Amino acid sequence: ENGCVDETETWRFLRALLQWFKNEFFSWVNKPPCDFCGGQTDLLQSTSPNPEEHSHGARNVEVYQCTLCDSFVRFPRFNNPIKLLETKRGRCGEWANCFTLICRALGYPARRVDDWTDHVWTEIFDGSRWVHADSCEAALDTPLIYEVGWGKQLNYCIAYSAEEGAVDV
Repeated sequence: ENGCVDETETWRFLRALLQWFKNEFFSWVNKPPCDFCGGQTDLLQSTSPNPEEHSHGARNVEVYQCTLCDSFVRFPRFNNPIKLLETKRGRCGEWANCFTLICRALGYPARRVDDWTDHVWTEIFDGSRWVHADSCEAALDTPLIYEVGWGKQLNYCIAYSAEEGAVDV
């Protein structure tokens, strides 16, 4: 259950924004489909980005091979949220980067939170506290979702924002 007693219009908007982001705007990618035939792919290796991929914040590129036509597919792990507005796909890091940008563009103070075990989400400041907002789960103010819902033991969480820098949360 969320910690919000009064479901304000802002909270309703944020819940709708999370639903839109997850269900209509962004796509989760475990293995990218083949660019040529649409077939399934298997991971071959990780490699360095080419200059264009690097210019959009990719530090790592996963290379897949199509199981049908043997074509190679590059899946750059972009960090630049502007580029992510174009690609509209990725995993939790890409989701959090892009969703945090959208929140900030809409005027909400927002920051990205990294759990060093393997997950990333957004927090939005509601005027009195930072509120958990996970675009991968379309979850608002449910910070225990990982430990209670997923059965995951969080390790070390750091929040990042332009205003505060890095903060241990």
